[in-house]
Amino acid sequence: MELLIAGKVLGSHNLKGEVKVISDLDNIEVLVGNKVILELADSQQKLLTIKKIEHLVANKWIFSFEEIKNKQDTIEIRNANIKVRRDIVGISEDEYLVSDMIGFKVYDVKGDEYLGEITEIMDTTAHDIYVIESEEFETMIPDVDIFIKNIDFENKKMLVDTIEGMKEPKVKK
Repeated sequence: MELLIAGKVLGSHNLKGEVKVISDLDNIEVLVGNKVILELADSQQKLLTIKKIEHLVANKWIFSFEEIKNKQDTIEIRNANIKVRRDIVGISEDEYLVSDMIGFKVYDVKGDEYLGEITEIMDTTAHDIYVIESEEFETMIPDVDIFIKNIDFENKKMLVDTIEGMKEPKVKK
């Protein structure tokens, strides 16, 4: 049973325990009544049942879960990825979503240098931007043919051609 990232909890919506979620799924309403896994920030997982989904704007939704009753309960699930079985949303094993690339290892064609893993995919007006992080660097690469040379879903790898200035040292906190 393979899981896919169906969305990400942005934060609380109201005092009744509803949350704002961002998702690019076309048929997100099929999740109502199904159990989903929330990957929390501390690498823990929480199993919840979706009670209701309402459209907010663009690719943002309001979710309510059976197990969450108030705003206080939403604090621990903020920024959690929502994972669901692929078959629930009608995506076969040979179909892929952009969110499937989270965790892919990324290499530069110049010297086969390891850049890090895809940690985020930012949706912009022009094109997606892949955020790639290693222990020392953060790299942002636009989803444009000139930079993206190969995406290997089977081996979870991406091959890119970077230019000067794309790879930046991480800011120490």
